[in-house]
Amino acid sequence: MTEQYREFPENWASDGPTQFIDLACNNVVATFVQDKEEYPLVRNIDGFYYSIVKHLIDPEGILEAILIMRCHAAFRASFLLGMSGMAPETFVQLRSCLENALYALHINKNPGHDEVWANRHKDDASLKQVKDKFRMVDVMTTLENTDPANHKVAKLLYERTIDFGAHPNERAATSSLIIEERDGSKKIKQNYLAGGTLQQRHAMKTVAQVGLCALYVFRDIFTKKFDILGVTNEMDKHRNIL
Repeated sequence: MTEQYREFPENWASDGPTQFIDLACNNVVATFVQDKEEYPLVRNIDGFYYSIVKHLIDPEGILEAILIMRCHAAFRASFLLGMSGMAPETFVQLRSCLENALYALHINKNPGHDEVWANRHKDDASLKQVKDKFRMVDVMTTLENTDPANHKVAKLLYERTIDFGAHPNERAATSSLIIEERDGSKKIKQNYLAGGTLQQRHAMKTVAQVGLCALYVFRDIFTKKFDILGVTNEMDKHRNIL
């Protein structure tokens, strides 16, 4: 763990980057204090991840274990961005969160795919094989064959991540757009830190939904672990958000 600073160093927030970070940090604290709906959900879901990750001792699937940790890291990055007000950027990490889970399940349900995935950078032929074996349509089909109900949720959420930030699509570009008209001219602005707005709430709600959806994907891999630790029962209490 890095050293914790209780006081900011000299010249903090005296330049563009640290001013931006300072404002983002203020939004994180404000969200923690004021958000009584989405943040509590996110906090609980993060606890579910932590319960599983800290008990991954001698896991049956090494790659799957690695990918749930990467999924958890992406989830934490997404709620950090969401709490800061960086709404479109939140969806970039949410796509990563969901893809880590989907890849883990695809590897788990298809013998030999672990070696294909691990050998991605061996040579050009190996790279082509990974691209052929891990097409998103095939990865999603694996989830559909495993858990049709969760597949419907994951498909909708995956498309939402692409619409609102993971790709430079219309909704990602216009959701934080501000146009000021004055004296016959237009000034175009982007709200980089949309704290306290509907855009932030939408992002935080999606953080909770993607985080839980991805956990249900991993539940199909580490079923006994989820059930023994009581995580499945706790997750089911929040399933209504999906």
